[in-house]
Amino acid sequence: MRIVHVCKVWYPRITGVTVHVDSLAGQMARAGHQVFVVTYDLAGQLPRGIKAVMEEKDGYQVLRVKPGSGKIFAGQIRKLKPDVIHAHGIWEHVWPAFFASCSTKAGFFMTAHGTWQFLYDTPGFEKKARKLKYKFYYHTLWRYMVAKSRAMIVLNEVEHLAYRALGASCLHRIPNGVDCQVFRPGAGKPGLQGRAIKEPYVLFAGAVQSQKGIITLINAIEKLKAKNIHMGVVVAGDGPGLEKARVLSNALALDIAFIGRVDRCDMPGLMAGASLFVLPSIYETFATVYLESMASGTACVGTATGGTPEIIDPGENGFLIQPGDSNHLARILEAWKNDPGAFKDFGVKAREKMERKYDWPILCRQILRVYERNAV
Repeated sequence: MRIVHVCKVWYPRITGVTVHVDSLAGQMARAGHQVFVVTYDLAGQLPRGIKAVMEEKDGYQVLRVKPGSGKIFAGQIRKLKPDVIHAHGIWEHVWPAFFASCSTKAGFFMTAHGTWQFLYDTPGFEKKARKLKYKFYYHTLWRYMVAKSRAMIVLNEVEHLAYRALGASCLHRIPNGVDCQVFRPGAGKPGLQGRAIKEPYVLFAGAVQSQKGIITLINAIEKLKAKNIHMGVVVAGDGPGLEKARVLSNALALDIAFIGRVDRCDMPGLMAGASLFVLPSIYETFATVYLESMASGTACVGTATGGTPEIIDPGENGFLIQPGDSNHLARILEAWKNDPGAFKDFGVKAREKMERKYDWPILCRQILRVYERNAV
């Protein structure tokens, strides 16, 4: 098959969707399919007057298109003559992908990667015009595309219920995945360009912003310090809340190392070297970083929201807290400090679950079957 994956963001900027599409495209190419990724050139790397450029990437090809024109974007997709167009996300790259499928024989498939983004009163949509824009999009064009897609892949039960109510006729629950060959115990120390990390450490990795629960983690560490319990914490990532988090941590004299954005190739070693991974998000659809940590043999602490309870089994391979519950998080961190050996056992079981259920070759075969069953 000629398969086109469509997503908004691509390297050098990285999101969970970027990692998902990169992993899936690579697996499908290794399975013998001709695979393309079409994305916007958000980094502004295209020369003046050039509308699109193709580049090679690990067995498949990436087509970067100049942003600003849905017509050009759709035209570039049509030129690839795909059998399958698979759109990832919900934003402005999806509708030209849909229109490209309408004027070809390609089957149109979607993965939304998060229902929370539809809430037009989500932080970031404060302006009235922006609220109305996304409310209109959700109730008209998006609803139409959901109903007309050959199949929609959802990541968790919450999305399954939401899209069934929205009118999706063919739904398949297939979660995010992880490459268990890359993320594994003993992956080696990361080359962090001179940024020293003291072991053992608790790791937070992701966008440093309120939605990811960074303040919840800081509050928990503060509570432990008041009990004279000290532990090293590494925060990998940047974001709009980074400076606030750093200032608060310094004011409280906490042992938190903010190491900034980490190269993708360094993440396996950083994950494998952690004694515990913590991401106390306010909400997560299906966070890839939990999978990466667990595949690395590191137990996780997540929140009981979205698809996270489908990943982490409390008391078996990790822990779940309620969003914002720094008291519960502090108790878990204290338990780790008192008995790190028990947490290593959680990490072993976490790795076993990833190999059994979330390894990318397994999920790739499931998605290819969805294409084959709904191609006509």
